[in-house]
Amino acid sequence: MKYTKYLSIFVAAIVFTSCKPLKTAINNQFPPLSTIDQQYASIERNLVEISDFEPHVGININKDIILKYLPIEIKNEAESIDDENIIIQNIEPKVYLDKQGILIEADFSILIPKNDVEIKILNENAKIKIPKESIEIKGYLKGLTAVSTKSDSLYLRSALNSLKVESIKFTKKPKLPKETLAKLISPILKKYIENLNGAFLKKPTVIYTGWGETYKVSLKKMFKDPNIEVIADSLTATRFIKKSCIRIKSDGISVMIQLMKDKPIMDTLTTAAITQKTNPELTKIFNAFNEKYDSTWISIFEPIDIKHLAVTNISKSEISNILNETLSKQIILKQNFIIPEATFNEKLEVEKADIDCQKVRTDFNYPNFNGDSCDWDCMHTIKVGICPFCKKVKLEDPACAASRIVCRIRVEAERIAWQTARETARIARQVENEAKVGACNIWRETTGILALGRFKGNISGSGNATINLTSFNFNSDLSEITLKYSGGVDAKLKANLELKPIDLGNIFFCYTNYDKNISSNINVDVPETTSKISITPRQEGENLLLNIKVDKVRYHASINPSPLHSLLLDPEFHLKCPISKLLNLGVTGAYTSRFLGMVKLAPEQELLLLGKVSGSYGIDAIEIPFKPITFKINGEKKKSLIFWNNKSFQFAYLKP
Repeated sequence: MKYTKYLSIFVAAIVFTSCKPLKTAINNQFPPLSTIDQQYASIERNLVEISDFEPHVGININKDIILKYLPIEIKNEAESIDDENIIIQNIEPKVYLDKQGILIEADFSILIPKNDVEIKILNENAKIKIPKESIEIKGYLKGLTAVSTKSDSLYLRSALNSLKVESIKFTKKPKLPKETLAKLISPILKKYIENLNGAFLKKPTVIYTGWGETYKVSLKKMFKDPNIEVIADSLTATRFIKKSCIRIKSDGISVMIQLMKDKPIMDTLTTAAITQKTNPELTKIFNAFNEKYDSTWISIFEPIDIKHLAVTNISKSEISNILNETLSKQIILKQNFIIPEATFNEKLEVEKADIDCQKVRTDFNYPNFNGDSCDWDCMHTIKVGICPFCKKVKLEDPACAASRIVCRIRVEAERIAWQTARETARIARQVENEAKVGACNIWRETTGILALGRFKGNISGSGNATINLTSFNFNSDLSEITLKYSGGVDAKLKANLELKPIDLGNIFFCYTNYDKNISSNINVDVPETTSKISITPRQEGENLLLNIKVDKVRYHASINPSPLHSLLLDPEFHLKCPISKLLNLGVTGAYTSRFLGMVKLAPEQELLLLGKVSGSYGIDAIEIPFKPITFKINGEKKKSLIFWNNKSFQFAYLKP
């Protein structure tokens, strides 16, 4: 072939070489990694962020989390690269945290399998394939991990950008010069690093911190009473990251986040290029940043505790702002209530001075005499003489007159008999009345209080109450809330009243039983009230509840006419019950008071009878629940505990 001469010259020029100069030739293609400039630039950027910075969220991830998960992710991704030109046999990453940098070192052992290598012959437009033997390369990689925030997660994106070959082993001793081998091997290694970095960027290590879930308030969960109807427009507070400040040091990663209500406009400012920095310069700027970072953190949150593997702090002031925003619209609570039934069956009693025993007398009534009149006319006219010269003469009929006399004698006898009977009856009634009066006087004198009857009945009611929560205002440390509210009552009162005479009650009380059913409506407006209420944190299982104990809304209502007024003013009551004459007072209030003085009722029964309803309504407590954050590192869940601190809510996953 025409290339035989050139190939022979090329092969003849090959000098067998050791691995050392070949390692050097390959390593020259991968300059050593220096992270000082990147670390310095990161600190400068964060120093700019921390000036004029008001953080609301503080997150700290202990180094143990990073050292546990990040090396495994790097190893898994490195060993999962599917590349026919290179096979990873072993990679053991090591991670170091220091001065705003997460540094990666990874020992590796890779195999470049047997494959034909295509070589272009110098000075000729020709190529030739030379069989290549398997090559095993050992060394270590260097890189760094960048930390960024997005929503409520941290993203760790690793990148390898430096490689050093420690040893190269061939299955057969190569017959190519080191420069040629270096040019063959280096592109394969570079391609491998590019693929590996691409995998890291597609699948960063994600640490979910969950702070975004903390401020979701459910009205249904705030008001647990099933009898309360909640009417309110739904409103959800949203928060976006305005800016964040990240610090990396040997014990972990810490992030402070400032939130804002509106979605921020993307900052298009670029960081100016920096000159090459030295390690002392890096140390100096990091110390200044670290001091500023600590002072900012401690002004808002509690100090970082080494016992926490992962912790999210949310400032109480921001929780207060979020709650005020979420609950800024009016909330109406409707609640049914019952006025408990008041049942009574009491004697109606009067003092003896109020009883006039002469009133026990019954009037004497006797039928009037109704005898025949016996006054009929017995005269009749006759003619005397010869007519036409005759005369008319009136003569009494003797038979008729005799019968009239007989009638009058009989009627007089009947009248005398009636008079005798009437007088006898009058005397008997008088005797009876005197006996009644005597018995009444004896009864009155032997008893100080006289029972005339029983007053029975029951009064109950039901209705609904409305509470308008017009304003929630939590103070900045969530120790107190100023609550404005008003209310109203709409209810119906039902009464069944019965009067039943006993003893002489049918004389002085009611002639017969009397009963009446009464319905009354109640409407009360409760004016707006402002209350300052303490907030008490309470642990319930794994949840934290903010307990807001709202005072009951008290109300007083009067109904006119009241149930008792309706009874006493009833015309039928006056007809059936002579006690109305005993009361005999023109002023209704005194009339009612006198009646109530005759029965022994409990105060609440009297109030209901008088149509005076007092009570209270409301809700036992408002509770705002906070559930623990579940941290997730690449999907692996770690449930936190909740701590109520002086400055912040703290969600911490503790070391086992």
